[in-house]
Amino acid sequence: MAAADRREAILAAALDAFATGGYHETSLEDVAERAGISKALIYEHFPSKRDLFGALLDTYVGELMHRVVGTITAAEPGEERLRAGIESFLAFVEERREAWRMLVRNVSDPEIAAALERLRHEVAGSITVLMAEEAPPELYTGVGREQAITLVAEQIVGAVQALANWWDENREVPRERLLEIAMDFMWLGMDRLGEGRRWSR
Repeated sequence: MAAADRREAILAAALDAFATGGYHETSLEDVAERAGISKALIYEHFPSKRDLFGALLDTYVGELMHRVVGTITAAEPGEERLRAGIESFLAFVEERREAWRMLVRNVSDPEIAAALERLRHEVAGSITVLMAEEAPPELYTGVGREQAITLVAEQIVGAVQALANWWDENREVPRERLLEIAMDFMWLGMDRLGEGRRWSR
């Protein structure tokens, strides 16, 4: 097997192992067994388990950021942008199930927690910039407008992430249903905000 192909086989086996057992419970012996190679061969490509895990983390967090941020930037403003962003996120979770589980099942690890936080802030930051540029004046007015838009963006990202976590344990629910429920919850609220309506005590 060529070195590049062996490296890909190791990464695939590691993804499966980390998604199933978590970082701390998975050994390089587990990865080697799944890849059908010796543990010594892993060290030819990755100096440690942490480096192997980091390579996966960089790949999949990078892909998720690229897909979601690219989608919301290219989409038409308003309802279409929100729908496209949520759908892009859920599509990644559906198509990269093991990668999502690798992240979700290792959130206690500081490195993963930091990577997820970077993901959250980058996506929320992109949403904030777009909303600030394109949101109607009625959405929020006054000195607190920028902060309010930031908080809305953080809520959107957090809600979709929580929905994806739930979906991982309830895969019988089709992606279209999750998108529909998310849009009911988020877009209808955003639409009312755009009309200038507010909650008050």
